[in-house]
Amino acid sequence: MTITDNIPFVIGNILAKFRELDNPETVSRAAALAVLPELKYRIHTSGKKTDGSKIGTYSNSYLKIRQSQYNRTADSTVIASLTRQLEGAYTLKATEKGYTIDNLGNTIENDSKTKTEYLTEKYGEIWALSERELEMTQIVAQETALLIMNK
Repeated sequence: MTITDNIPFVIGNILAKFRELDNPETVSRAAALAVLPELKYRIHTSGKKTDGSKIGTYSNSYLKIRQSQYNRTADSTVIASLTRQLEGAYTLKATEKGYTIDNLGNTIENDSKTKTEYLTEKYGEIWALSERELEMTQIVAQETALLIMNK
C-alpha cells in the first residue's frame, strides 16, 4: 500500500499566497484605491486639512471672482478648487514600497512650484492622509490580505 500526501501542493499554495501579499499590485493598490474618494471629498468638497480643521477662508474679493467667473457658490470655505483641475488629476502611482496617490495636474504655468506645494505652504498640510483615511487603508489592507489567504 502506498501513502501519498499533498504537502508539497499545500506548501506551494501558501507560498503563492505570500507572494501575492508581497505584490504591491494587490494590497497596497487596493488600499490606495479605497482611500482616494475619501481624500478628494475631504479636500475638494468639505475643505478640510489633514488634521480636520478648515483649509482656510476665501477673501471677499476672491469669492466674488469665483462666483462671477467660475459659477461657484457663496461659501467662503477654501476647497482647493477653481477649475476642477486638481480633482480630476489624481492618479495612483507605483513606488518601490507599493502605491501612492499623486496629483499630476497641479503645475502652475511659469512657476517652479505646483498648486499642491503652493497651497500647502499657504494653508498647512492638506494632502497627507488623515487619521480616518489611514485607518481606512489599514482596514482595506487587512481585508484584502484575508481574502487572499482564504482563497
